[in-house]
Amino acid sequence: MEMQLEGLQELNRQMQQMERNVEKDKGKALTAGAKVMQKGAQSLVKVKTGNLKEHIEISEIENGEIEVYVDNQGIAYYGYMLEIGTSRMPAQPFMGPAFMQKKLLIEQAMANSLRQSLGSSL
Repeated sequence: MEMQLEGLQELNRQMQQMERNVEKDKGKALTAGAKVMQKGAQSLVKVKTGNLKEHIEISEIENGEIEVYVDNQGIAYYGYMLEIGTSRMPAQPFMGPAFMQKKLLIEQAMANSLRQSLGSSL
C-alpha cells in the first residue's frame, strides 16, 4: 500500500514563516497594550501645563518587555513624585490607577493584535 500526501511542503513553508513572524507579532501586541495604558494614564494625570501628560512615554521593546513611563530625569521629572507623593505632598497617582482601570482593555488590545497577526499569517 502506498500513500502520497500533497501540500506538506507548503504547510512546512507556512509554519516556518509563522515562526519568523512571532517576535514581530509579539512586539505589535505589546505596543498595542502599551498604547492603551499610555492613553489611560494621560486621561488621569492632573493637567496644569500639559507637560507631564505629553511626557508619558512608551519604551522600546527590550528582552520581550515594554514600559509605559515618565522619565524621572527629563522635563517631567516630577511625575514620580506625583505618583507616590512626598513628605510634603500627598500622592496623586495616575499610572497605578490607569493600569487597574485599563487592565482588561490592555489584554484585549494585545489579544486582538495577536489574533490579527495570526489571521494574516495563515
